[in-house]
Amino acid sequence: MATNTEKLATFAAAVATRALPPGDGFFDAVAQAMLARIASVRDDCGGSDDDFSAWLVLAPSLPIASELRQSFVRLAGRPVLLPHFDVLRRWAEAEPVADLPAAMTDSERLALLYDALRQRNWFDEGARWTIAGELAELFDELTAAAVVLPDDDAALAEQLARAYDTRLSTPLAFEARLVVELWRALSAIGRPDGAALQQLRLARLAATAARPMLVVLDAAPDEALSAAEREFLVRWAARQTVAVFYPQPRCHAATPVQAALDAAWPEVLAAHEATPPLIERARSLAATHPLSPLAERLALVSASGREAEAEAAVARVFAWLGEGRRRIALISQDRLTARRVRALLERDEVLVADETGWKLSTSRAAACVDALLKTVAGGAYHRDLLDLVKSPYVVGGMASSPEMAASDARETAIFVLEAAVRAASAVRGLPRMRHALRQFAASSARMEQAGAATLAGAASLLDRVDAALTLLADRPAPLARWIERLEKALDALGARAALRSDAAGAAVLDLLALRHAELIEHRATFSFASWREWLSREFESGSFRDASVASPVVLTPLNAVALRRFDAALLLGGDARQLAPAAGGAFFNQSVRRELGLRTHDDARREMRRDLELLLVSVPRVVVVWQSETDGEANLPAPEIDVLSALHQLAWADDLRRAPLARAVRSLSGGDIPSGKFSPPVAHRAAPSAPAAAIPGRITVSGYATLLACPYRFFARSVLGLGAVDEVAETVDKSDYGALVHRVLERFHAQHASLESLSPEAAREALRRDTEQVFAPAIEENALALGWRLRWEKRLDAYLAWQGQREAEGWRWQQAETPVKRVFTLEDGTALEVAGRIDRVDRLVEGDAGSGTHGSTRNEAGVSLLDYKTRTAKAIRDGLADDVQLPAYALLWAGREPSRRDDGAAELPGGDARVLEAAYIALDDETVGAVAAAERDAEALADLARAHAQRLVHAFSALRAGAPLPAHGADSACRWCEMAGLCRREHV
Repeated sequence: MATNTEKLATFAAAVATRALPPGDGFFDAVAQAMLARIASVRDDCGGSDDDFSAWLVLAPSLPIASELRQSFVRLAGRPVLLPHFDVLRRWAEAEPVADLPAAMTDSERLALLYDALRQRNWFDEGARWTIAGELAELFDELTAAAVVLPDDDAALAEQLARAYDTRLSTPLAFEARLVVELWRALSAIGRPDGAALQQLRLARLAATAARPMLVVLDAAPDEALSAAEREFLVRWAARQTVAVFYPQPRCHAATPVQAALDAAWPEVLAAHEATPPLIERARSLAATHPLSPLAERLALVSASGREAEAEAAVARVFAWLGEGRRRIALISQDRLTARRVRALLERDEVLVADETGWKLSTSRAAACVDALLKTVAGGAYHRDLLDLVKSPYVVGGMASSPEMAASDARETAIFVLEAAVRAASAVRGLPRMRHALRQFAASSARMEQAGAATLAGAASLLDRVDAALTLLADRPAPLARWIERLEKALDALGARAALRSDAAGAAVLDLLALRHAELIEHRATFSFASWREWLSREFESGSFRDASVASPVVLTPLNAVALRRFDAALLLGGDARQLAPAAGGAFFNQSVRRELGLRTHDDARREMRRDLELLLVSVPRVVVVWQSETDGEANLPAPEIDVLSALHQLAWADDLRRAPLARAVRSLSGGDIPSGKFSPPVAHRAAPSAPAAAIPGRITVSGYATLLACPYRFFARSVLGLGAVDEVAETVDKSDYGALVHRVLERFHAQHASLESLSPEAAREALRRDTEQVFAPAIEENALALGWRLRWEKRLDAYLAWQGQREAEGWRWQQAETPVKRVFTLEDGTALEVAGRIDRVDRLVEGDAGSGTHGSTRNEAGVSLLDYKTRTAKAIRDGLADDVQLPAYALLWAGREPSRRDDGAAELPGGDARVLEAAYIALDDETVGAVAAAERDAEALADLARAHAQRLVHAFSALRAGAPLPAHGADSACRWCEMAGLCRREHV
């Protein structure tokens, strides 16, 4: 068997090759050489001077083929019939070839590999698709290295068998042996994979070569062509004229730029060759080239973060456009920064033509499918379900009405469904969602607001989701069958037509159809989880491009820039993490590849340096930008960039580092203001005022407390009507615990206003029973509520002891959740209603206080206004000086208007009862106790209430007169404020 060196010698002897200096005139030089080659063959064989259509020109990429074609037309100097320009693989797949065997598709091979790993019980289920994908890539490389243009199926099988035996005859580690054995096992199926089929196709095409061929490469043939491709050209050259053109390698220093790059990145051609130190290479370079070939060609720019990097890139693009440069490449080593740069450019109406394309997984169409699968996997978890129904593709055909368009009906139905789910804290499950919707419909106010048609639309949404989820029930099935289920589920959601009308959505549907056709014969079954992971991999590997954008600014990868004629190029992400060879597989590392004789990290780095070289020799202006710091740590430039900078500093006393350009600021009139002459306005803390008509005429006690704590928060909530939406309670927190305890005590005292008729044991059992019944629904919804119930049950004895002492002092429970309100007259004559709800009202029986006996309730001495707090007495006492709630309750009770309870019962008798006490009941200590306002002094409490009345009237009169509402809340008030992002107090 011939060695690789012998094969390269055979290629050199059989195929005419020519190296040309890379740079601005490379394509013109190649076109000129091709025309000369065509002319020499025409002189020997005859033919028309203007007809080159018999010739085939192959290029490494379609953009290079296009640029070469332009040079060809220009240098021909007259109208001619041009050769056919194409790319080798694309041309080979398009050429008709008879009697080729049916190939195994990549998707089928991946499924077979997964099944093989599963049958052998190798690796965890969650890792098998990833490992199967890595194995498939390794198989392609192994086939390309082992097979060289077999003449037929038998020759292919013979070459593969010889490769298996050769590798298995040498000692291999487990991972490498696993790769080879699965490679051999897969070949036993008898159908070639894509890599092997390509070899057969090239062999058949070479055997029937019918036209002369010209080939342009982006590197020397031994680097740019595989062994099979070189053999293909050798066989073609035996029948037809073949000529290969490629850029001169940098080791030949054909241009000054190549000389500098070779000094920075010297090729070690043999192990015994020693590379001179960098300083010696720099001195030699400076002696040969006194003037730097890179000083005006390359700039290195570091930025302090991603946003600064993007701003620096955009400033550079605008500067180039201002200079009249019309072909600018954005090289996307850092995809996140590239996206930000694209967004900033498009914000200023500069479109970007994206040659890299977008991963399907990042599209809204794939997100719609993913939301559906998440909803299935999570048992209709509310966030997933709401994401699904909010997708613009779902339920696009909802019925309209004379009063409302279809799109408005859909949006309103989604709003109602979300409101119902949030109001009921429906965490997951379609039955729970339906129940939440029924509860929402049962509310007369909400029903009137939403309307019956809208509620029916929300119910229809749930019906559609239910149908889709039923179709995707977790019944193991072949991959093709899962795809059918998904397509039917999309139909059930009314999403198929909307997806088809969208570019990315059409790409998703086309991908599903293609994979279904490829996998229709594959019968292995997969669980929902396995199929979902497979589909995620398909979306991640699939891509789509918006071909409608034509722009001078092109977003492209580094390996696609080679040799192309751009006026300028901006490399985004020139740091060591971004500008680096691909990391390789997660399971089969570099040592495995080395054992198998495949290309390694060193080969990949050599290719990356070649791409950088061709960028720098082909593009007259190149800027490399990167973030100098990430996550508080220094972020170093890539080794290639760092070494080049050091070499330039040693040779020409210039490290090529440049400061970022300052970006012009777009003025309101549409012009640009140089950033040096622009000073942003000084930020001031928010302090709006509101027109009198916008000041609410009714507030609650909590609203009054908000005004005193932070006027701006009151403005946002009560004037603008803003507020955080209800959140679905997925956990049981302290506030939920407090609400449950309130309901327990309300229920207990409604049945047992006094403990005198109960023994201690009976009282405890009654309170425990009420606790169990109130907490039961919460525990059923969330098991964490059990812990809170146990916490409260430890306080039962302490609470009953406090209640017994309370009754011994003459207090009697009277009512819970008592609504109170009072109307105040403001300075301009308008009325302001203040309302509140008191947790508990106790009455002191006159003549019985402190006696421990219970006299008649006909003569009342006064009332106590109580509020339960699941906090410690110390925490309550620490905040009592700034408390508003208790004095406000005393104020409202003292002058309240007659009102009725929510259940329709009459208001408490004795409306003139004096407030003797207002207190918080601390329920979180070992012993329960009351923390009273004004130190239980009824006169002091009354004075405090009157002071708040004056303050209330003055404050709202001032607001109606236009007083500002500044954001000056204390840190304790701002810590949990939902308006922090609106007032931005921390940023001014």
